[in-house]
Amino acid sequence: MLSPEDVDLVAGLRKVSELMPGIAFDIVMETLPRENEREFGRILIELGETLFNRAERRGPPEQAISDHGTTDCLGPQ
Repeated sequence: MLSPEDVDLVAGLRKVSELMPGIAFDIVMETLPRENEREFGRILIELGETLFNRAERRGPPEQAISDHGTTDCLGPQ
């Protein structure tokens, strides 16, 4: 069962996925209002912090196996 924090995280991720196409378009067209850009940035920062803290609570990072051996979960950097 998801914790209340996880429910909020999933809701935030859904919100970002809904907003992303419009935000990306406005960035490309240079029509994104400054306040909307700041607000979207704030949402992304909060989600990033929530994800980071959740991962820290879960313990040591897991190792993923790739075609090139063992690497971190995000792949080679």
